[in-house]
Amino acid sequence: MAATTARSVIVTGAAAGLGRAIATEFLNQGSQVSLVDISSDRLQATARELSSLGRCIAIEADVASESSASAIFGRSISEFGQVDALVNCAGIMDRFQGAGEHDVPLWHKVLGINLTGPFLLTRLAVQEFLREGRKDNLKGGSIVNIASIAGLRGGGSGSAYTASKWGLVGLTKNTAAIYAKQGIRCNAVCPGGMVTSITEGLDVSRMGLAWDMTAKLSEFSPGPSDINRLGRLISFLCSEDGQDISGVAIPIDGGWSAV
Repeated sequence: MAATTARSVIVTGAAAGLGRAIATEFLNQGSQVSLVDISSDRLQATARELSSLGRCIAIEADVASESSASAIFGRSISEFGQVDALVNCAGIMDRFQGAGEHDVPLWHKVLGINLTGPFLLTRLAVQEFLREGRKDNLKGGSIVNIASIAGLRGGGSGSAYTASKWGLVGLTKNTAAIYAKQGIRCNAVCPGGMVTSITEGLDVSRMGLAWDMTAKLSEFSPGPSDINRLGRLISFLCSEDGQDISGVAIPIDGGWSAV
């Protein structure tokens, strides 16, 4: 295992897409990984496939549930002794509707998974990072939240998704500021576009302004982000080599947000 690699990592949304790519990169670097997802069959299949790369466990859980969040940390600590890094990758889209048309139950669901879930897990991560009795008595750790360009701009998605990602960026900066002196780092990665399970099957005709804006600005964008490169970036942010980076929200969009 590389000296710069986090020893034990929790990755949510790990059954497919970006979450799987992140977990794969950590395993390649020698980390032990808790693969967390709500999709049982896909999670178990992913765990079987990735087990050849290193030690990983599958934890089926709803990240928006407080009891499930506690179970995630309890199982991870039981298996690996401690947790050194958390990657909040689980997330869902809305239907690209503004506040005037948005479905209320869907609003609560999106905010629950995209914002409440990361809060619950961040809360437990901070407690774990500051726990007495950790290996070598080293306190501290790293959290990376998968936000979105929608968390840095006003357009480009629906109101629930946009609000959840702005909230996640705020949670990131607040966590970094409050716990900086205790060795805890927290960063957000904000992709502009990716081809993952979260975007499969989207009906672009229902995206309205968001799609119009994307089409008009497409000449400034190199296209969807590569999830494997993103995985390497996130691994770096959780490593000792990334220890001077905290409290930032990094746009990953090829310069699209600079236009």
